[in-house]
Amino acid sequence: MASSGFSWTLPDHPKLPKGKPVAVVVLDGWGEANADQYNCIHVAQTPVMDSLKNGAPERWRLVKAHGTAVGLPSDDDMGNSEVGHNALGAGRIFAQGAKLVDQALASGKIYEGDGFNYIKESFENGTLHLIGLLSDGGVHSRLDQLQLLLKGASERGAKRIRVHILTDGRDVLDGSSVGFVETLENDLSQLREKGIDAQIASGGGRMYVTMDRYENDWDVVKRGWDAQVLGEAPHKFKSALEAVKTLRAEPNANDQYLPPFVIVDDSGKAVGPVLDGDAVVTINFRADRMVMLAKALEYADFDKFDRVRVPKIRYAGMLQYDGELKLPSRYLVSPPEIERTSGEYLVKNGICTFACSETVKFGHVTFFWNGNRSGYFDETKEEYVEIPSDKWWYPNSHLTYPSACPGCNWRPWSAPWSEIPE
Repeated sequence: MASSGFSWTLPDHPKLPKGKPVAVVVLDGWGEANADQYNCIHVAQTPVMDSLKNGAPERWRLVKAHGTAVGLPSDDDMGNSEVGHNALGAGRIFAQGAKLVDQALASGKIYEGDGFNYIKESFENGTLHLIGLLSDGGVHSRLDQLQLLLKGASERGAKRIRVHILTDGRDVLDGSSVGFVETLENDLSQLREKGIDAQIASGGGRMYVTMDRYENDWDVVKRGWDAQVLGEAPHKFKSALEAVKTLRAEPNANDQYLPPFVIVDDSGKAVGPVLDGDAVVTINFRADRMVMLAKALEYADFDKFDRVRVPKIRYAGMLQYDGELKLPSRYLVSPPEIERTSGEYLVKNGICTFACSETVKFGHVTFFWNGNRSGYFDETKEEYVEIPSDKWWYPNSHLTYPSACPGCNWRPWSAPWSEIPE
């Protein structure tokens, strides 16, 4: 990253000696909060952390990991691993994706940019497809942003809209999917009263459909492609509300792991496959769980799974999910510009760095740490090592242990104890 008007030189640390390694260990999710019975860290015995805190109090610091302290819209917004690693790696506060989208929607600038004008070309004869997490958790997406985008697009020429929902249950309470679907169905009903053909077209749980990350399991993305693009899924319903209520009634059901479903008309035909001439927007503002779908939507030479049919579409992300890969090439809101991160400073000062994590957090200690930038600053001074994550099978309503996932491990703590098989 080119910058000018400042020095890359780092002054000597007042206490740490030169020539010795320094370890930065991130315990994702660890922190201090109210000391009560609901705080698992407070309740647990933590002798190592206690000794670090009490043995050298002059070296112990608390920093805020949520809200405006990490670039989120307000102090009511929960922190997450993306913004946390951005802040740690940069050492400074940058406006994050959620805040940037809020600002663009509030000002109307989202509708003036090249990204929206690009997808708008499909409004006259095609369908606008919106794909993403249906949630108000504020970690990957927010329902109010989807509502504003629906309103804005319909007022600017979108005549036919299909929403492909992914249920949450991870950043919000399990079971909240029903309420979110009811809210969205009401919004779409109001659009239909204005002559807009607007419906929910497909869905599924975020951890089983579409939202994999770091290329851990392409089957997750394929299930999303089949439902969202091809209009094919093992479960078919007349409405999304019927779908989530029915699937949640199954044993061990969880919003995160609902199987893929499509909405069909009276003849049994899917109401919203993606066709030639359509426009697609992935509405998540967080990058890591949208990159894989973005590759499938944008790359002509994509080979991670058989897409069967590749419609000619106009595709844009809510933001650009990977600045180094320029993916997607079109987006509605410009991503945060994070430069002069700690990694770049270190290589400029000739200091070698080593980043290591298992797959599910590898992007956090590299991509997010380096300011949403893929690759190395200087391959001669950096080494990144990824330890492949285990593939886990979670008990749910549509798989049967143990044949559900050959070669996978089973996490018994994800099911009620009474249902653990011998």
